[in-house]
Amino acid sequence: MLTPVDLETMVFRRGIRGYRTQEVQNFMRRITVDYEKLYKENFELKEKIEQYEDRLKNYNEMEETLKNTLCMAQETAKDVKLSAEKQAEVILREAQNRTEEMKLRVREEIQAELQNLAELKQQVELFRIQFKRFLQTLIEMADRSLDLDDIWEKMMELDRGESAKGMKEAAAADDES
Repeated sequence: MLTPVDLETMVFRRGIRGYRTQEVQNFMRRITVDYEKLYKENFELKEKIEQYEDRLKNYNEMEETLKNTLCMAQETAKDVKLSAEKQAEVILREAQNRTEEMKLRVREEIQAELQNLAELKQQVELFRIQFKRFLQTLIEMADRSLDLDDIWEKMMELDRGESAKGMKEAAAADDES
């Protein structure tokens, strides 16, 4: 590509019927000035394009970084959610297991208490039966003891029998003497 300096230093040879040198040089000066402006403008635009490309590259890198960060954040959130759900399931299972264990213990305690209650009921029934027998025995004894007439008669009979026996013994002793 030609530079403005190339245009300024360009020298045309003269030919037999050539162009007017003055006009060619004036035209070349105008072209050189315009070309120089365009060349500088083009150079500045290229620099701006490079700057914008650098910025765009940085923005693309930042965008990529943000995308990666967002993806990582989403994955982390997903992992945290899954972990929390698993932990919730574990806690729920543990709570259910503890509940079942507590229910089992309570059932066992209730069974033990029911068994104790049944044993106490049997003991009460046995005591009631024994006490009833005791009372019946006391009533029978009281009935026998309160039957004083019979006792008095027996005593009298014994007393008569001993008196009669004593008399017989006394009479026999008299006879022997």
